[in-house]
Amino acid sequence: MHAKIRSKLLDLKRSWFYIIISLIIVDQISKILIQQYIPLNSNSIVIIPKLLYFTHITNDGISFGWNPFSSSILLFIVSVIACLFIVKVLFDSRKDTELIQISLCLIIGGAFGNLVDRFFTAFNLMGYTGVVDFIDVGYNYSRFYIFNFADSFITIGITLYILSFMMVKIFNGK
Repeated sequence: MHAKIRSKLLDLKRSWFYIIISLIIVDQISKILIQQYIPLNSNSIVIIPKLLYFTHITNDGISFGWNPFSSSILLFIVSVIACLFIVKVLFDSRKDTELIQISLCLIIGGAFGNLVDRFFTAFNLMGYTGVVDFIDVGYNYSRFYIFNFADSFITIGITLYILSFMMVKIFNGK
């Protein structure tokens, strides 16, 4: 019986790993392509007129350019701690719903995707000056914000995480 539980747990961890690695790969490949084909701070490329553009910028802060830290190394260290905390929450979620586990995988995949960029920025490697952002959404070119796939994964993961708790409350009557 103990071996069966252990085997099931290993399968669960393996699926988490595949999801997280896939998300990091998608994020990093998209950023590499943007860096290769769109010059930093150049004119936007129209993808869907008046709605979606690709605009290559970097963000040396956390979200919306906000940076409460004095150095990129300090931001990197805080980001590592945050990522490890979320990984711990994932391991503690083994008895939670699959939706909660998938939402945490999305958050971790996105966080690690941006952590790669922060690592290169903190240690002045490969010309990085911040997290690579490029998805530029706005109506009639009233810009909402420029972000990347990692940011999307984090946002979707947080939304699913909150919704999963709301669903538990609604369906369990608590």
